[in-house]
Amino acid sequence: MTDDPFIDPDGGPRVLFGTAVLSCAPQIAELAGRVGFDTVWLEVEHGGASYAQIEQLCMAVESGGAIPTVRLPNHHREHVTRALEVGARIVVVPMVNEVETAREIVRWGKFPPQGERGFNSRSRGVGYGLQPPVEAFEQANRRTHLFAQIETVGACRNIEGICCVDGLAGIFVGPGDLSVSLGKMAQFGDPDLAASVTKVIRTARAAGKHAGILTSPGPLLDAAIEAGADLVFCAGDINDLARAWRDTIRSFATNK
Repeated sequence: MTDDPFIDPDGGPRVLFGTAVLSCAPQIAELAGRVGFDTVWLEVEHGGASYAQIEQLCMAVESGGAIPTVRLPNHHREHVTRALEVGARIVVVPMVNEVETAREIVRWGKFPPQGERGFNSRSRGVGYGLQPPVEAFEQANRRTHLFAQIETVGACRNIEGICCVDGLAGIFVGPGDLSVSLGKMAQFGDPDLAASVTKVIRTARAAGKHAGILTSPGPLLDAAIEAGADLVFCAGDINDLARAWRDTIRSFATNK
């Protein structure tokens, strides 16, 4: 695994495709990588996982050959720091509406001189202290990728400034909350939502940042990829299992 997962072994750009694992099951997190997903979404904002569980899930994800992505509850120091200490490689911070909030993510998420991440040389996120601290911190800065989630009309207005924040790897569009902010809740086929999503992604890519999205397969996902999204989550264990179980029940009911 290279320090920059967005670069393929040949040196070219790479689109990361991922799935969400909301069940907190290490076996499922490992399986996701083994079947071929590049990255696995682990949820703290809307989930009940502790950071001890997130650490175990990060281990499982990497055991399967994938990259752990962790979404936090907010941009506060304790959440950014703890996610990185337990081994998150990609960190997504929700509801980033202002440039200053994006700067706070970098402040707590990067070691000096990029930020002010606290000195600690013994956690999983810095290799358990097996390297000299300066070397370990430099590697951590290269290996960790911080994303600001864009979920409101206000955030869309401020997207150019947010994308100018040094140390921020990219932006991540949240189409669910953005649809609410636009007054079109869950209307994922709405052209105004698609226009907002693609404008944000194109702005990020033009600024040299990565751009991500979590949404189901369909026109919105297609538009996001066409606009340049290179971090794409289009599946999830809960939804996919529910669909598979329903199909099984229907098949059984038809054949009995």
